[in-house]
Amino acid sequence: MLRLTLSTIRTRKIGFAGSVASVLVAVALISACFMMIQSGLSATPEVDRFGATAAVVRADTDLHVGSGDDEEAVPLEEPPRLSAARLAELRAVPGVAAVVADTPFYAQAVNRHGVALAGPGSGPSWGHGWPVARLTPFVLNAGRGPEADDEVVLDADLARRASVRPGDEVRVVTVAGTQRFRVSGVARLDSGRAGLPTQSALFFTERAAARLSGADGSVEFAGVLARPGTSDAELADRLRQTLRDPGLRVLTGGERARAGAPETAEKLEYSTQLFGPMAGIGGFLAVFVIGGTFGLSILQRRREIALLRAIGTTPGQISRMIAGEAVVVALVAALPGYALGVPLAHLLRAVLVGQGLAPPEFVVVTGPLPLVIGGGAGLLLTLLSALTAVRQAARVRPAEALQEAVGPRRVMTVPRLLFALVMLAGGAAVLALSQHLGGEVGVAFLALVVILFIGAAGLLSPVLTRVLERPAGAVVGAVTRTTGWLAHANSAAAVRRVSSAAAAIMISVAMAGYALLVTAVLNDTSAAQGRERVVADRVLVPRNGPGLPPGVADAARRLPGAETVSAVRATSFVSYVLGTPDVVPAQLVDPGTIGKVLDLRVLEGSLAAVKEAGTVAVSRTHAGEHGWHVGSRFHGWLADGSPVDLRVGAVFDRGLGFADIVLPRTEARTEARAGAQAGAQTGVRAGVRAGLDSAVLVRARPGHADELDRALAAFEREQPAVRALDREEYGGAAETSIERNITGTYLVLAVLVSFTAVSLVNTLVMGTAARTREFALLRAVGASRRQIVRMIGWETGIVLAIGVVVGTVIACVALAGANGALSGSMMLTGLPMPLYPLVLAGVAVMGLASGLLAAGMALLSRPMDALGGARE
Repeated sequence: MLRLTLSTIRTRKIGFAGSVASVLVAVALISACFMMIQSGLSATPEVDRFGATAAVVRADTDLHVGSGDDEEAVPLEEPPRLSAARLAELRAVPGVAAVVADTPFYAQAVNRHGVALAGPGSGPSWGHGWPVARLTPFVLNAGRGPEADDEVVLDADLARRASVRPGDEVRVVTVAGTQRFRVSGVARLDSGRAGLPTQSALFFTERAAARLSGADGSVEFAGVLARPGTSDAELADRLRQTLRDPGLRVLTGGERARAGAPETAEKLEYSTQLFGPMAGIGGFLAVFVIGGTFGLSILQRRREIALLRAIGTTPGQISRMIAGEAVVVALVAALPGYALGVPLAHLLRAVLVGQGLAPPEFVVVTGPLPLVIGGGAGLLLTLLSALTAVRQAARVRPAEALQEAVGPRRVMTVPRLLFALVMLAGGAAVLALSQHLGGEVGVAFLALVVILFIGAAGLLSPVLTRVLERPAGAVVGAVTRTTGWLAHANSAAAVRRVSSAAAAIMISVAMAGYALLVTAVLNDTSAAQGRERVVADRVLVPRNGPGLPPGVADAARRLPGAETVSAVRATSFVSYVLGTPDVVPAQLVDPGTIGKVLDLRVLEGSLAAVKEAGTVAVSRTHAGEHGWHVGSRFHGWLADGSPVDLRVGAVFDRGLGFADIVLPRTEARTEARAGAQAGAQTGVRAGVRAGLDSAVLVRARPGHADELDRALAAFEREQPAVRALDREEYGGAAETSIERNITGTYLVLAVLVSFTAVSLVNTLVMGTAARTREFALLRAVGASRRQIVRMIGWETGIVLAIGVVVGTVIACVALAGANGALSGSMMLTGLPMPLYPLVLAGVAVMGLASGLLAAGMALLSRPMDALGGARE
């Protein structure tokens, strides 16, 4: 059987090459995905801010809901902090030389041009107590440490950008506002580096740092230094054994480095999480891509298989022969596929880093694991696809060997039809679920809808081809009576061959359509809701910083021409999503003024009701998922993990890009105090704990807009961390933020669409190149090369029409689903013109070029040579 397998491969080089190409691309995609996952998991920040410590102790950053096997861990944006008693316990551990408390807080230096400076690469700028410099360590480059509460030490990079040196004055923006400090010194890392790669560091006296951080004695990080003679690993083990508290974490190595650079860790986590779903979806698509290739190859060999059956070969032997070919194909494709995956991974990394989605520390890691996973997945997918494709062909009747032309007895089998109907029903059920959930959660389910419908359409492709070929072929036949009529006749007679090529086009169009249409709707709806939501005349936003000090809103209320000033503060809330606790966006607002600057389009209740204790407003989509209405009660957790029981006082519609839960500022403070009394830490989020507002919305008195603008111009000069925008500018900034957030989604979908496009080219080339004998017969009876090429062009046009129609229908289902989830109306609006037609045109050009190129290659040989026995 092995000899027969190898002999078959030698005589069918085009089919073998096409099969290898499809598996090779699949292996490259899966290998690249796992290289990226492995790279993200192993990457650490370039510089460890706690590098001089033996370990860092902090509170658990997750909220744990449930117990045992049902326990769920939800990351908290503002986890609890360590108490003074806990620090004393750490200092008592044998081998501890010192424990340095570190609670970073917002602090931005202002340069001589009045601009508040962010960290390197637009990173954060943090303030610390001067003893924290030991943890990295920072060493003085010039001057001395701060001794008075109005003195500060800047890292060398920040001092250079602020154009200051020891003895100069520098303005510093903190939660307390803008104050002047004297630069007592400039510090650098002991390695000689001017500063941290992604953070700016400002060091104050311990008393000033405690006042500015608002920590109230609580500590975020405890850096533990070892005594001489005690190794770091030994001390870390002692700490774990001594503490034995599940609510504490002893961090070393990469975990410690990530804790010191959360902005880098967040990017690493985001960029790593992109590629798990990408590998899964790619594997699913590979089943159809490889299955289509093997199906086409086996379809071209039905006469050969029938001859084998006629001489006594059993179906089991034929299946083993095809399985052997599949194993050879997978083994041949494994190493080249892995080799192709390496530059693909480097390309993905370059795009991620270039777009700011991944830090420079994200370095591609190769090695044997991605090869094993990619090669193993390729082998399993190839065997599954080959054995599925040969199942019917292996049972062909021996009598068919006597026929001159062998054709399938039926378009598709009953099991295939049933499986297709199951996938179709599953897609419809998930689509209905997406409409019930609504919002961004509902939109996320549309990816599964598209995948299921692609699977159903791929299985039903022979039936769809038979139905759609008639009108498409009739049009082609009407356009030209010779080559067009012949193309129509060929397509009608070779349904399985046409359906294989049409399925590849359908997958490409459906995936590209989903990527464009759904993301376009999400962008447009988010931007539209943002424009409609803001009714304030001007919006004050942070300049190069994470938020606005509360004094900004107080000062804005005193501006000439201002009628209403209301600050909003972003936070998070842990609620149940699909029965599982998850983080949802929330906002803290002033219920008395928010309705004058924001129009949330309240559907039920009133925002005024949010003034009542324990009452909040909930978005339409979040309320719809749970069946909540005004008066409904629910349980949740604030961003620090404090449990709360709340009542729905209003349901609003315009929550996309804003919040699912709207809490009153007074309620958040009340709940925080209650949580503190119960033993939890106070605060709702980094911005809340630090007292920073996300934006301040200002409405002008009627007829005083110009007066307000003049006052705001002077206000911006006085407030270096503030930027004033009008309504249109604020909406444009929000749209830019939305586009940046979905760049990763575009990247994943672009790779998957490219994968399906390669399969499209491969299928068309295989299907056309294998018809050498047919083309030779046509030339023998008088057809010219030009006529045959035109015939192939029309046939490819029919294939393209079928694939584009089915793929567009699937994409439009996703479009309608996105509109329904976001707006409640499943309308086919938001089609991105002219981008989507350009995509279809690109698919058409690629398909025509592939078909005509293969036809040209097949026509190179002389007719008599082709008829003399060459099958491929």
